[in-house]
Amino acid sequence: MIRMRILMAGALALAACAQVPAAMAGSLELVTPGVLKVAYRTDDKPVSFLQDGKPTGFMVELMNTVAQRMGLKVTYISTTFAAMLPAVRNHQYDTAAFGVLVTPQRKTVVNFTTPVGYGQAQLVSRKKAALATLQDAQGKTVAITTGSALIPLLRKMAPKVTIKEFPNVASSTNALLAGQVDGLFTGNATAGRIAVQHPELVATQTVESDANALPVAKDHPALLAAMNKALAAAMADGTYGKLFAKWNPKGMRIPQRMYADYPGMPRQAAQ
Repeated sequence: MIRMRILMAGALALAACAQVPAAMAGSLELVTPGVLKVAYRTDDKPVSFLQDGKPTGFMVELMNTVAQRMGLKVTYISTTFAAMLPAVRNHQYDTAAFGVLVTPQRKTVVNFTTPVGYGQAQLVSRKKAALATLQDAQGKTVAITTGSALIPLLRKMAPKVTIKEFPNVASSTNALLAGQVDGLFTGNATAGRIAVQHPELVATQTVESDANALPVAKDHPALLAAMNKALAAAMADGTYGKLFAKWNPKGMRIPQRMYADYPGMPRQAAQ
């Protein structure tokens, strides 16, 4: 009887150990053990935003499934885009629920996961004074969120444009509606949402840039590897595709380069 109790206790102990993820042992060097601390923006629909007092959006839901697959709880802290990468580097957050455009300059600050998308930006303007292309913005004033990697892209493609930076998309949109700027340059999912919400605005030319990925501090390689593994699983079982379809405008397609990054990822169904 005593031997049976010992065996049962040993089996229970082994089962308990099997349920404890490596992260709980501190191997990931998280800001808070057992918790993935994530920066997000409250105003960037459909990527990340606040709704009914709770963080939500495409990248928030993707981060939720990443944390779940890593056996971690997740907590969200609002921040600005400009402060996001320095805060991840300085271990204020473990990562961010935002697909950050990967650039050589940003790679000197943090490491990045495998891609979670590819940048597609769109020009928004007033229908009464529509800017069909970036070339039409030459000599005009265009609003962009402070710290956005779209700033050098716009300067490269339309060097004579005047860029006016705003702290968030909401203030940029208000400036466009008020006629304080001639256009707004932002991610195409956000641009599409703005055009739907404000019928007097129109989203025109789409420009594709480089990979978007999730930032991780350079001295946390184990966390980077664990996040990459969780992302690969979310891609392989179709979770990413379902979230993409849920949060992006109808007809928007997963960039083809994502299928090269994740061989075997289910193809997006026709819409």
